[in-house]
Amino acid sequence: MSTPLPNAKMLDCPALVTIKLISGKWKTRILWHLRSGEAGFGDLKRSLPGISPKVLTHHLEELVEDGLVSKVPRTRNNVVHVDYSYTEYGLSLVPILDAIDCAAQPPEVTTANTGGCAAG
Repeated sequence: MSTPLPNAKMLDCPALVTIKLISGKWKTRILWHLRSGEAGFGDLKRSLPGISPKVLTHHLEELVEDGLVSKVPRTRNNVVHVDYSYTEYGLSLVPILDAIDCAAQPPEVTTANTGGCAAG
């Protein structure tokens, strides 16, 4: 039995493209942490218990390559550190992350929430 060819319309589906950009165990967590501003590699590593340096590096490279995150070298005390932050394009995902957060909340939380989750 052969695998059916993908529907051509689905290849360009904006929702599918977005899901592919943020899919995986760690990307949404990295993006969520960056909501509070720039973060260095060590900051991200400490805020994501269980992620290995190799995996964090890989995901950050993908997020930079996809244009969601920028990599900004900074010199502190003659040592170069790299900070990561959202790009303009990456910032466009914040409302999507907010919507995912609201969708993940039980109904009683979203209806009682005065901080932004719209109830049904």
